[in-house]
Amino acid sequence: MKNTTTSLILQIVALLFLVVIGYLIFNSSSNWKVITSELNKAREELKQSKEVIVTTKSQLESSRKEFEQMKTQKDLIIHKRDSLILSFKRKNAKDWSELQQIKDSIKITNDQLSKDRAILNGVFGLEQ
Repeated sequence: MKNTTTSLILQIVALLFLVVIGYLIFNSSSNWKVITSELNKAREELKQSKEVIVTTKSQLESSRKEFEQMKTQKDLIIHKRDSLILSFKRKNAKDWSELQQIKDSIKITNDQLSKDRAILNGVFGLEQ
């Protein structure tokens, strides 16, 4: 009888250990589910962040190109203005040397104007 009682007590203790181990396994698998769901959320947020960065980068590049176009247009307008001023001075010149200086200045301005037009056409993708 003593053998049966000891065996019964050992079986109860073993069963108790199995219940405790089963509870720990179940509880830890629940934690793994939470960890897995949090990792999946973090991956999704990272994916969205990458998409936002790519979009922002393309918008920044587009803005940079627009800025370059506006700068080139500004330079072209400035050179046209200078050309008009020199043309006015040429019409109102008094002597030959002043007229020759103005002529040289007009040539330089026109050369710069044609370079700026070529750059502007290149920026806008126009070909002549």
